[in-house]
Amino acid sequence: MPNPSVGDVKKKVEKLREEADQAAEDHAETREKLKSTKVKLKAAKKELKEQEGRVQVLKEQVGLLAAESYRRGELSALDLMLSDDPESALSKAGYLPSLSERQSGALNNLADAQKKLLDTQKSMEEQVKSIEKAKVKMEKDEKKAKQRLAAAESELSTLQASERAAVNNATGAGGMPTDQTAGTCNSAAAAAPSAAARTAIQFACGEQGKPYVWAADGPSSYDCSGLTMKAYAAAGVSLPHSSRMQAGYGTSVSTSSMAPGDLVFFNSPISHVGIYLGNNTMVHAPSSGDVVKVAKLYSAPVAAARLG
Repeated sequence: MPNPSVGDVKKKVEKLREEADQAAEDHAETREKLKSTKVKLKAAKKELKEQEGRVQVLKEQVGLLAAESYRRGELSALDLMLSDDPESALSKAGYLPSLSERQSGALNNLADAQKKLLDTQKSMEEQVKSIEKAKVKMEKDEKKAKQRLAAAESELSTLQASERAAVNNATGAGGMPTDQTAGTCNSAAAAAPSAAARTAIQFACGEQGKPYVWAADGPSSYDCSGLTMKAYAAAGVSLPHSSRMQAGYGTSVSTSSMAPGDLVFFNSPISHVGIYLGNNTMVHAPSSGDVVKVAKLYSAPVAAARLG
């Protein structure tokens, strides 16, 4: 059977890498949502503890009021304290209508506190379930992405070194010569429309040569959104570790009006991001087996955003 042509391998590699990018982005998006859910769960746990304290205090208040009523011979304090529903116990005893406004208020406060406590407990249970589902989804997405990347490397292994380089250049994994890279980074930083964009360019260009690693955000390795996140963090701009989420930050700009420092996004749905340098170039963390580098845009960006 004849070896596949460079064109055939290029198509397969493009498809496999895009599928890997999509799975990796699904993983990143779920990871960011998981972080948010964990923060909410932590807050809910704190709230639960505070609410448990409030309920206990209110129960003690109701107990004191019940004891006062008992001393007047109107109700068994023991019956009331043994009940999970003080208001119901008082009602069954025919005593509730005769309670003072102070007593009724204490019971209402206790009922409200108990309801809030139950609502918080339910919310926590839902968040725990959401976290477990997110973890399962992340494992599946990671496995899928790594399988696709391995398949792409297998396809590339059928080619000669020069042919592999040609395919990588065409699919966004190729880079530019070192001297040209330095010139591109310097001119891009000088032309950046803001201090934040200039800082982000300088940071990302300074990370060249560091390997692409799944879900990494430095300092020794990066994935695509990890690089852009840390580059803009150096400029004081906070971004999530997800290219799809990063597309919703800053000001959207048309791809015909991009300036150095703009984030450029690829694929639909979005699954890759780089920092535009001008003249159809960007600095990015391409894919597994590659390193942070300056390269030509491998396709037309589907969106761009300006930050800072």
